Amino acid sequence: MRYEEAVRYIGTLRRFGMKPGLDRMRRILSKLGHPEDGLCFYHVAGTNGKGSVCAMLAAMLKALGYRTGLYTSPGLGGFNGRVAVDGAPISEPEFAEHVDAVRRAADTSDPPTEFEVLTAVALLAFRSAGVERVVWETGLGGRLDATNVVWPHVTAITNVSYDHVEILGPTLVDIAREKAGIVKPGVPVVTACADSAYRVIERTAAQLGSKLISVGREVQFTITGGDVRLRGAYRGLFRDAPSVRLGLVGEHQAQNAAVSLAMLELGEGRIAEADWERALASLERVRWPLRCEVFDVGGRLVVIDGAHNEEGARTLARALRRLGKGMGASRWRMVFAAFADKDVRGMFAHMLPLACDALMVQSPHPRGADPRGLAALAREIRPDLSIHVMSSIEDAVQEALAGPEPIVVWGNLYMAELARNTIIALGAEEWQ
Repeated sequence: MRYEEAVRYIGTLRRFGMKPGLDRMRRILSKLGHPEDGLCFYHVAGTNGKGSVCAMLAAMLKALGYRTGLYTSPGLGGFNGRVAVDGAPISEPEFAEHVDAVRRAADTSDPPTEFEVLTAVALLAFRSAGVERVVWETGLGGRLDATNVVWPHVTAITNVSYDHVEILGPTLVDIAREKAGIVKPGVPVVTACADSAYRVIERTAAQLGSKLISVGREVQFTITGGDVRLRGAYRGLFRDAPSVRLGLVGEHQAQNAAVSLAMLELGEGRIAEADWERALASLERVRWPLRCEVFDVGGRLVVIDGAHNEEGARTLARALRRLGKGMGASRWRMVFAAFADKDVRGMFAHMLPLACDALMVQSPHPRGADPRGLAALAREIRPDLSIHVMSSIEDAVQEALAGPEPIVVWGNLYMAELARNTIIALGAEEWQ
């Protein structure tokens, strides 16, 4: 099977949609000889911040000298970009080889979903590469997510907010209960959840005899400075770190850093001083595409972020205020797209107050919302705002760059990736 054939095969599975449950995965893995056996998993769930936590944790594990696998969704640069070993995506031929193995192991009477195939591919790739540590991001929820077929070394639930309510349930307690499904008996869990969601995690951990580490209680990361990129101090389980520099942007990364550092401490124990310093130093080099990524395009500030729910929009708005304050900018030109099932009104409530104008586009995905409907809703919320429906993402980026204000591209990861490709082709560089 060639890479193009693998991508076509995966594309045929989209019509089956999401089918939560673990039976298909277990049958496939059994036929594949259980590639998950013998791997050491750091399993991460949560509404927002999962990708950032995974990126930081993978960087630190690699800095400690472990051959490290990273599975995230979605990833940058195609399907194989979701599966990385020591920071490099697996090759297209290797991806195709593993997809073919999964296809042959799958039951044609109960076809796997796209995500199940990718999850099985990741496990085959990590076994083949001799990976020593796996950083393992859930797709949706936790309890019935395809990633939940593994037995983890450490788990984490970053936070809980409203997203995918039609699948995970209408309340934060419902959503937290689903995400807490990754917690296993006796396996430690880290969380930055608060209030009712925290109580669900706390109760689950107590019932399963799992040690619970809470950010803000047992561990803490305190911001001490920085404009675009943060400096902070970490109070840990075994070691403290008075001066840590983060490569990722936004105040919310302090919480994500605390989760990743606590997971590292729980999983690796009392790390030697020299190893601890190497792990901390790696955090400054971490970059995570499409998550509050900051670019310079001919002297223009462009932020790209895949914030796709209300909490993500709130977090992004806070980051934009901090960035804007540092460079004397209070209003942003916005390029926006979303899936049709998202709470766009809730997202707009946080972001539109920062807009000087807005350009609406169609997400390049079957679930993409009609940009005309997005524009109508934006006009309802901000009737004073100049709002345009653009025919393409490339046109929207070019139009945004025609004005003097800083730009933020946000709302949907699929659209954000295409916008990122466009500005890189225009000579974008990382903002220093």
